Amino acid sequence: MSMLTRSITLGVLALGVGATALAAQQKPRGYSNYRWYIGGQGSYFNFQTTGQTRGWIPSVGGHTMIIAKRTGLLVSVDDALGSNEVATIAYAGSATGTQQITFNDVLRFSFHLMAYPWRGVVEPYIGVGGGIMYAVSPQALNTAGYTPAELSSLYSQIDDLTSTGFASVVGGLQIKGGPFMIFGQYQINSAPSRGNAFVGSTQTASVGLRLLLGSSRDYNLDNR
Repeated sequence: MSMLTRSITLGVLALGVGATALAAQQKPRGYSNYRWYIGGQGSYFNFQTTGQTRGWIPSVGGHTMIIAKRTGLLVSVDDALGSNEVATIAYAGSATGTQQITFNDVLRFSFHLMAYPWRGVVEPYIGVGGGIMYAVSPQALNTAGYTPAELSSLYSQIDDLTSTGFASVVGGLQIKGGPFMIFGQYQINSAPSRGNAFVGSTQTASVGLRLLLGSSRDYNLDNR
């Protein structure tokens, strides 16, 4: 799953490079309403689990953004690239009543409804939304004594307790130059319910590049 996610992310970035010729054929750059962008971002992801303290790991991702006038929509995917991250979950089938698990990547899908206080070359923005987050292919440790039925029950519980939905707020600043836009932003996600492998809120600090694909709707330049 992790390799597939990384391949998708690289594909998004490659699509952005390949679309440069398309962007060059778009309407004059002064027209900034109803625009459609795609892009990629590099980030650091901050999180805590029931088995380890809070810390940062690198993350990569891709996104698409549609800007109307002073509002917009941002949809993104991020893959946090962990290594042997550890958590402990409750499991009644074990002798201790708990089960230790390990995982590497954390995958996040987010959407935000955006607001742009003013428009120009430099644009601040803020958004509210939500998404889903889950550990990719978590593995239970020390399971030698479990029966196949117990393992099936255990992994079903692991899947439930290593995934969560979240509410989210994001804020940032973007700078436009021709068909490109560089940006930096910070995203805060709400904490999962009690008992989840993740503890407390998660946060993501990102920088990235967006490429203009064109207009998000048909319009007449004479009616700007």
